[in-house]
Amino acid sequence: MATAGAADSQVSGLFDEENTRAEECLSNGDLKGAAQVLVPIVEKDPENWRAYNNIGIISWTQKAWADAFAMFKRSALINPGSVDTMINLFDAALKLRRVGEVLPVFEQAHAANPASEEIQIILQALKDQGDAIYGSERALIVGRYNPRIEEAEKYLENGQLFRAMETYLKVNDQEGPCAEAFGGLGVVSYYQERYEDAFALFVESIKLNPVNPDMYMNLIDAAKECGRIPEAKAVYETFLAAFPIIKGLAPEFEALGA
Repeated sequence: MATAGAADSQVSGLFDEENTRAEECLSNGDLKGAAQVLVPIVEKDPENWRAYNNIGIISWTQKAWADAFAMFKRSALINPGSVDTMINLFDAALKLRRVGEVLPVFEQAHAANPASEEIQIILQALKDQGDAIYGSERALIVGRYNPRIEEAEKYLENGQLFRAMETYLKVNDQEGPCAEAFGGLGVVSYYQERYEDAFALFVESIKLNPVNPDMYMNLIDAAKECGRIPEAKAVYETFLAAFPIIKGLAPEFEALGA
C-alpha cells in the first residue's frame, strides 16, 4: 500500500503537515498514532482525499478489506489524479473481486491524469480482461479475501489443528481448489509431522498461486524434513521460468545445495 504525498495531487489539499505526520506513523507501524491524527482531519475537511487514502492503509493493514476499499474509493473520487490512491484502489478491488465497480473510477482517473502510464495500463487491463484479471500475476500477489480462509487461519494460530483442517477442506470441497486452503492443509500436516503430505500440499498450493513466497519457504521446510530437496528445487525452477518475480527466492534454494 502506498501513501500519497502532497505532490501527488491535482487537488489543493489542507492539513498537509498533519497527513505527513500520519504517514510517518504508518511507516513506523504506529497505526493508533496515525488514526489519532487522521480522524480529526476528515471531521474538519470531509473532502481530504489524502487522509482517506491513509485511513484506507490503516484498514488494509488491519485486514479490514471492505473498509479499505471504501476509503480508497472515496479518496479516488475526490482526487482521481492520485496514482498511488488509484493503485491502492485497484489492489483492494482485486482482493475483494470488485473490479467491475472501479472501472468508471479509472476512466475518471485517466481523464484527470492522462499522462499517468500506470493508470492507463490498469484501465486498459480492466477493459480487456474483465473477470479474467483475477488470474493475473498482480491478483495472485494481492490474494483473495475469503472469510473461511481467515477463520481457518485463526484456528491454526490458536493451535486448533483439526478445526483448521476441517475448514480448509470445506473451502476446497465447496468452493473449488484454493491455493490458500492447500497451503493451510500443508501447514497442518507439517505440525503433525506428516512431512511428505505437507510437501505435496505445498506443491499443490504453488501450482495455483506460483508467486506466493511464503509457500516456497514452507516447501523448503517440508523438503528438508522428508528428503525432497531436489524436487523442491525443481518446482521452484519450473515456476521461475514463467514468473521471474520470484527470483528473489533464489538464494534460499541455492543454500539447499545440490
